[in-house]
Amino acid sequence: MRKLIGEIYREKVLSLPKRSLRKVELDYSPENLRIEKDLFGWKLFYTRYGRKAEYFLECHSEEEARFLKIFFELGLKEVRIPKDEGYLKSILPEFEKEKNRTDEILDSYLETILNRHTREQLKHEVYLEVLERDSSSPPAE
Repeated sequence: MRKLIGEIYREKVLSLPKRSLRKVELDYSPENLRIEKDLFGWKLFYTRYGRKAEYFLECHSEEEARFLKIFFELGLKEVRIPKDEGYLKSILPEFEKEKNRTDEILDSYLETILNRHTREQLKHEVYLEVLERDSSSPPAE
């Protein structure tokens, strides 16, 4: 049985000791996320919901930017991220694979909804429901 992304996050990240995690948070839900490398490192660019001004978060690595992008797209405003870059790099493919799989399934169901805003809102609500359900369920034994 496949695990949902919230369950993977709980098992692979939230189960780590707090001192091995770093918290990244935003005061609002970002949109239009994109990753870029510049002379000073990796940045995760975004806009605030419904606005045009662009902001960015400086990231320690491309992997960190990709990890944050996944969870900000899922609607989280606070993300715990492993400090160990090697560990982060090892778990990232599983998160990206599950996020892509989830997007494909949702897109297949939502393709009949023509209004982009409605489609994105429904997708966001499903993500939040899956993440909340996963985080409130007991750990697997």
